[in-house]
Amino acid sequence: MKTVQAVLPAILIFLSLVVTINPVSSGATVVKVDPPLVEYHTNATGQQFTVTIKIVDVTNLYGFDIEFRWNTAFLDYVSHSIRIPRDTYPDGVLWNPIIPITDEVNTTAGTYWIAYTSRWPAPSFNGTGTAFTITFRVKYHPVQYTANIELELYSTDLAASDASSIPHITQHGTVILHALTAGHDVAVTDIKSSKTVIGQGYKGNITVTAENHGGFTETFNVTVYANTTSIASQNVTLTSGNSTTLTFTWNTTGFSRAYTISANATILPGEIDIADNTRTNGIVKVSCLGDLNGDYITDGQDYQIVKKAVPSSPGSPRWNPNADLNDDGVVDGQDFQIVKNNIGQSAP
Repeated sequence: MKTVQAVLPAILIFLSLVVTINPVSSGATVVKVDPPLVEYHTNATGQQFTVTIKIVDVTNLYGFDIEFRWNTAFLDYVSHSIRIPRDTYPDGVLWNPIIPITDEVNTTAGTYWIAYTSRWPAPSFNGTGTAFTITFRVKYHPVQYTANIELELYSTDLAASDASSIPHITQHGTVILHALTAGHDVAVTDIKSSKTVIGQGYKGNITVTAENHGGFTETFNVTVYANTTSIASQNVTLTSGNSTTLTFTWNTTGFSRAYTISANATILPGEIDIADNTRTNGIVKVSCLGDLNGDYITDGQDYQIVKKAVPSSPGSPRWNPNADLNDDGVVDGQDFQIVKNNIGQSAP
């Protein structure tokens, strides 16, 4: 049994000793996704939409536990907004004071788990209100088939002020991505730099995800840029609907100061969507060796940063990729010594 499912009734049993109990409604309470249908007939890749999860026609609500999921092959989570308590959000549910129990998004699994309860002396909630809203971005719009994606309320528990369960029905949501006319369409969907600050003359790794959203096997170039200067390029062949992750090495010799990093996929003849061929991801600074915080000076602050990161490797709580100055996959005494030897240096 889930931890929250065990905790929520226990809390409510205690609260029921000090809360005036109202009779549970005999009407049909509904937990639903609104709108129930989101539909795209043209290429929706990159488009965002928001759905609302409502608790409708409820009486004597004192807490809830809702689990919600989506298909990560087609949708990316963007954000969510909890509409609790009603005192703060006129469209929300539950009254103050409240106890937040869980608020967990798992973008890998494509799940969201939320549980809240009121506590004495809060009155119970009656009527209709929003538990939360959630925003998605369409990750992939298929060309050769229609995708029916369920926004599923796969576990819903509503509790009254006496900790009894409130009977209800659920209404899931659906996203329909209608098949597109087969065409040529490639995209860059992600770009990440291994570091935000790189010592001049040293190397940094940049990873790029490229996808084929079209209906044909495509061969194309992916090029990474620092501002408008090409860093490196790779040739890619992808069959329809597939993706690949590429790693580029940036030799920063001759570079200095701040650069916007971007990646571009070659525009194909007759390509049906070129808006997603380029993706940008923030600023990377090229500075003097030993500068870890990007202020273009190697000083005591950088000394403290590397000191806190020793020893560490990727996955360690201490890990700071900027502090791995010699790019050997660990932050150790060698990196510490590099900073120490360069204190007083500044970027040109």
